[in-house]
Amino acid sequence: MKRTASLFIIALFVLTSVKVMAQYPSVTFFGGANMATTDWKFGNEDTDVEDSYKALYGMNIGALYEYVLNKDKSQEIAVEGGLIFENKGFNRKSTDNKTTMYFIDVPLYVKYLHRFRSRNKLYVGAGPFVGMGLFGNADLSNDSESLKFGNDPIDHDYKRLDYGVTGKVGFLFLNGFNMCVSYDYGFADIKPNEIQEAKTKVLRLSLGYTIRLDD
Repeated sequence: MKRTASLFIIALFVLTSVKVMAQYPSVTFFGGANMATTDWKFGNEDTDVEDSYKALYGMNIGALYEYVLNKDKSQEIAVEGGLIFENKGFNRKSTDNKTTMYFIDVPLYVKYLHRFRSRNKLYVGAGPFVGMGLFGNADLSNDSESLKFGNDPIDHDYKRLDYGVTGKVGFLFLNGFNMCVSYDYGFADIKPNEIQEAKTKVLRLSLGYTIRLDD
């Protein structure tokens, strides 16, 4: 838990420190749909078990703050970060087993934006993310259990800390309407025991509204 909190503090410090050299700030509020999957390994063997699992569909909601670092007539370089509340997890194909985990993620994007004559913008971004598991549940055939987050392999189901890389592509209209597709690839093994390994992956479709704060 202390390690997770430390990474969150570092991520937020990086976001606030960028403000010194930034301009044209904006904030985007968004929500949308998630398609979450989990990469699994069992034991010491690199066993491919992807065929045993299918995607888990869910939701995302959040806010992102953007600072423009450099701007000319048709291009912008910006840094963007914020908070995303979303689900991660998986569905088991062979049994009626669904595991849903809810996380708060803090992404940090470096973005390139191309501005058209219409002043609409196409953008791409990439960077790291760090996440903290909040709560979740495992739905079995005739039962449902609450998940426990922590590092104890006996008492806990999943680790609280998640981290990895994230990328996005989107389109920002002049009126502020914002469409975005993003993908998170987790590097962290979120299983506390040594005989299992689980890494998260999330495909995210979001619709939002961007507000310029310097107008």
